[in-house]
Amino acid sequence: MRKRSMLAGLLLGMGLVGCSPTKPEEPAPQESWRDDIRSLKDATVTLSPGHCAGVIVADGRHALTAAHCIKGAPGARQSVVTREGKVLGGEVKVVDPQRDLAVLRFDTLAPVHPLPVASWLPSPGETLLFAGRNDRTIPPQEVELRRLGRCPSLPDVPRALFTSLRGEPGDSGAPVVDRHLRVVGLVHGGAACSIAAPTAEFSPLVDMLVAEVARPDSQQGVGGAGHSGPN
Repeated sequence: MRKRSMLAGLLLGMGLVGCSPTKPEEPAPQESWRDDIRSLKDATVTLSPGHCAGVIVADGRHALTAAHCIKGAPGARQSVVTREGKVLGGEVKVVDPQRDLAVLRFDTLAPVHPLPVASWLPSPGETLLFAGRNDRTIPPQEVELRRLGRCPSLPDVPRALFTSLRGEPGDSGAPVVDRHLRVVGLVHGGAACSIAAPTAEFSPLVDMLVAEVARPDSQQGVGGAGHSGPN
């Protein structure tokens, strides 16, 4: 009887230990992501002046960031700083506060490999990658796209990206990419900064801006605030 009591007590103690609340471990990016993390970090920039992030895309002469990070109107000057500390001067080309997206054009080619902009939305349940600003030591995060929906601060965007990322103030404009390193969204904000503004509708606009640079003698008419892409 005594042995049975001791055994029961031992099992009960083990059960209590197993049910004790513990801090969940931070999920680490899968091995397949590891070669992509450097490319993502290299393409991510910090606005200067400012406290937001952005990402170099397409031809290496353009970058996307959050519209709420831009203080000036199209035509204003805006510099960014790369991961290696190089300052790139540029011009604000487009500001779309409804979609919380903006496009910058650099004076010179960025010395990094640019990322493509996805032309379609990712699907709920899809795994994405987020690294945040380069001047922080937060490890990259493999995050889940939990759902597409309307965010109160993005009333004109019916399918904002609700993710599991753990961002911080200042991560606005930082890119969220898919498994092919295509930019699918930029951090917008929300609880734990986990909501991203989708970039798919800006893909044709970026293509148009790239073509404009390739044909400098063509009419320079891109720029402005408000809706700047297809509805």
